[in-house]
Amino acid sequence: MSGRRINFPSLPRSGPLFDGPIYPGNGYPPRPDEDRPALSPFGRLAYGQTIGKSSILVYNALSPEVQPSPVDMLTVNGDDLDAWQMVVTLHPPRVVALPFEAVTARLDQQNVTGEMTNAEITTGNFPGTDRPIRWPPLEALIEWGTGGVNTTVTVDYVNGVTFSVIASYLRVNALVAQNQRDGGVFGTSAAYHLSAHVGPGFAVPHVQRTIFVGGVGAGLESDVLDVPKFSKFATVTGARESSNQPPVPLTGWIRFWQSPDATGGLGDFFISGSDHRPVEIPNAAQYFTVLNSSGAALKMNVVFELSL
Repeated sequence: MSGRRINFPSLPRSGPLFDGPIYPGNGYPPRPDEDRPALSPFGRLAYGQTIGKSSILVYNALSPEVQPSPVDMLTVNGDDLDAWQMVVTLHPPRVVALPFEAVTARLDQQNVTGEMTNAEITTGNFPGTDRPIRWPPLEALIEWGTGGVNTTVTVDYVNGVTFSVIASYLRVNALVAQNQRDGGVFGTSAAYHLSAHVGPGFAVPHVQRTIFVGGVGAGLESDVLDVPKFSKFATVTGARESSNQPPVPLTGWIRFWQSPDATGGLGDFFISGSDHRPVEIPNAAQYFTVLNSSGAALKMNVVFELSL
């Protein structure tokens, strides 16, 4: 054999995958393929996500079913390590001034224009109907969480609202879940333009959820209804069915129960129109009823303040 020497290629020395110091304030080791180390946690969390969008909800007042919008307004789904305080804004709703039949015929088109806010609508007949517009009880379905835990809650759209959640996953969709079947509240069949956006920061909670109890006769009690998720306070309201009926002072009771058969009472709170404060909901209260002692039949609602 010859004395020829074989030179093997030099191999890199083994060592830690990350050779920089790790200490409080220096952060985590860089992630694989991370090319945005200077971004904030929200920047990494929401990068490439849908953080602001509009959706068209075609509402049919004759349908008793839950009617959601076909497109989510927000979808944020990122790394759990980047979970952050996110502020969600539901923008004031608009309505498309088109007959309902024309709206359904245009669902395959890219844009539906001509939206109007409540301030731009007159008392005249709404296009395609023989009466003025009646806004339906628009709501937003919020789904959020971190890790393997997530929850959903429905909030009132009102005329725009802002609230905050802490999560690494967020999804917002518009819907109409209550109608004349439960509560006697319905709206005009039309296309409703709804939008929302999300950003980092903090917000004072001003979120509510209205439960339309419906007509309750004098001296009678309503059906047993569910207490909405995340409810903290409740305020009862009542009104006559039309302006031809004179108003009466609201008096009655809101009662909280542990069981859907109205057993396991946890609190009976008196309602007085002259001095009516929000009622704090007792622990373990999952159901409620409303008793009308106003002396006249009323359409009653309960507005729940949510801890969001």
